[in-house]
Amino acid sequence: MNKVNTAETSTVKSERVRLEDLSVSSEDKELISEYHLNISINGCLVSKVICTPSHLPELVVGRILTETGIKPDSIDSIRITEQQNTAEVTMVSEAALNPDLEIIPEHNISLPEIKAMAIAINERLSEDAKLHKATQSSHSCFLLKDGRIVFEAEDIGRHNAVDKAVGYIYMNDIDPMTTALFTTGRMPVDMVRKVIRASVPVFISKKQPTTDGVELAKEYGLTMIGNLRDDRLNIYNQ
Repeated sequence: MNKVNTAETSTVKSERVRLEDLSVSSEDKELISEYHLNISINGCLVSKVICTPSHLPELVVGRILTETGIKPDSIDSIRITEQQNTAEVTMVSEAALNPDLEIIPEHNISLPEIKAMAIAINERLSEDAKLHKATQSSHSCFLLKDGRIVFEAEDIGRHNAVDKAVGYIYMNDIDPMTTALFTTGRMPVDMVRKVIRASVPVFISKKQPTTDGVELAKEYGLTMIGNLRDDRLNIYNQ
């Protein structure tokens, strides 16, 4: 699989009028930039993604897995042309769609392990992510392994951020069963489905999951941790 380095220009300066305490002032404010990426597989356009232009190869690998079920080892090469906003993916001939979800293998996660992850996440959140600090308009996804954050992605969309983290797992030959994912976004059923397709056994958020998300997680063996705060959290399907 060929990795492609890409530019990470994610914000632009824009003038705004600010009203605060009944006084009006004019100032420059950083706004997040939208990047339109067209993903094709073997010459066929399969997805149009509005994203932030960082970790684009990881985004492509993660999106293909979590949306189509095609395994990353079926990818022969990825060619990203930023000027044309295209990602051209070449698959091996035997690659096939796999829309069915697979049950996550049985796993055990202890309360000390959960506590270690919660501490690492809360410490990182207290620092704020670079793009979010500048714009207040992005979501983050943290990839955790052995209680530590080993990768983090920011994006205008929470789904994209998760896809980038998933792509990182498979592009770096990490066993997904040894990892956990944290999102700053919600955990509805479509996000839960992504994590199950990635074979990641633990999904964490500051938000609460939906009832459909919990039911799907329970059916396929995903542990969910919601409402993460400094002093509390809720565990589902441990």
